[in-house]
Amino acid sequence: MSGPPRISATLHTDPGCPWAYSAIPALRVMEWRYGDGLDWRLVMIGLAEDAGVYAARGYTPAVVAEGHREFRDRFGMPFDLAPKRHVPGTGRACRAVVAARLTRMGAEWAALRALQLAWFTSPIMLDDDADLAAVLAGVPGLDGRAVAGRVGDPATESAYQADRAEARSAAGSPAEAQGKTATTDGPVRFTAPTLV
Repeated sequence: MSGPPRISATLHTDPGCPWAYSAIPALRVMEWRYGDGLDWRLVMIGLAEDAGVYAARGYTPAVVAEGHREFRDRFGMPFDLAPKRHVPGTGRACRAVVAARLTRMGAEWAALRALQLAWFTSPIMLDDDADLAAVLAGVPGLDGRAVAGRVGDPATESAYQADRAEARSAAGSPAEAQGKTATTDGPVRFTAPTLV
């Protein structure tokens, strides 16, 4: 397809969401089918800033591992079913994806995919900066250590908070009308993955 993109597509997602991870094949089909006809944009939801959020909801490593078994069986995606050390928040990993975008426009997609695959198929933790750096080091054209080092930068924080705010602007949207939103931390937010 040539010419300017015809459809602007915003993907609201989070590297720690098994629904978002399991939707990767469908998203790849859309990219293949529409190619340059889609102008993609990625928005990080930030499902949980820290592990305490999930602990308060009763999530344990064993409960999460069992849920991943159900996702594996239902969607056919690879999952490591060994329980993790703890159930992490996803905020640091979301910031790493945003830092990749600020480092090189477009790199956020490869960073997201790398973090999703590593989170769901290996022992890495999404709230461990050394793990984030190691995963991002495998993304072609990214300096994983430098990107992970930008997780706490003011520019990264500002861009991440803008993503979070946009993800929490789902009130009155078609997604809300379909019951595909959540209010786990206040405002009506898009769930992962939501394509607008």
